[in-house]
Amino acid sequence: MAVRVKLKVKSLKTGKEIELVVLANGGAESEKPMLVVDPEIAKSLELYSYLLREAEIYEVTEASTSKHVYVLSNAVEIELIDHETGESLSKIVADLAVEEGLTEPLITDVTIDELGIQVISFSKGLWKHINDPPNKIRRSTV
Repeated sequence: MAVRVKLKVKSLKTGKEIELVVLANGGAESEKPMLVVDPEIAKSLELYSYLLREAEIYEVTEASTSKHVYVLSNAVEIELIDHETGESLSKIVADLAVEEGLTEPLITDVTIDELGIQVISFSKGLWKHINDPPNKIRRSTV
C-alpha cells in the first residue's frame, strides 16, 4: 500500500480538466509544486503540443537511473479531492512534468506539502489533510 490521492487537474493553457489518482511520493523532490505524468495524460489535457514548443528539458536523477523529463511551468491547477465526498480540500498551481515510461502519475514532496497532505503511514496508506480535525484519518484512494 502507498498513499494515493484523488486530484482534479485543469490545464491552464487549454482549460481541459481530468481526474487522476496519483501517488504521493515524498521521495520525489522538486523546488516547486509539480505533477509528474506520462505522455498519454499530457495528451488528455491537450498539452502535448505545448511540450514541443514551450517545455524545458531537465535531467532527473532517480534511485538507480537518470532520465530526461519535459517541464511546463505553471501549466496546471491541481485540486485535492476527498474521494468519499467529492469535496475540494485544497487547490494550487503546479508545473507539469512529462516522463516517458512512467508507470503511475505522482506528486512531489513540495506538492504534497502545498496541498496540505500529512502522511500518517506510507505503508498503510494513511493520511490526513492539514485542515482535518485531529482524530480524522483518511485512507489511500484506490
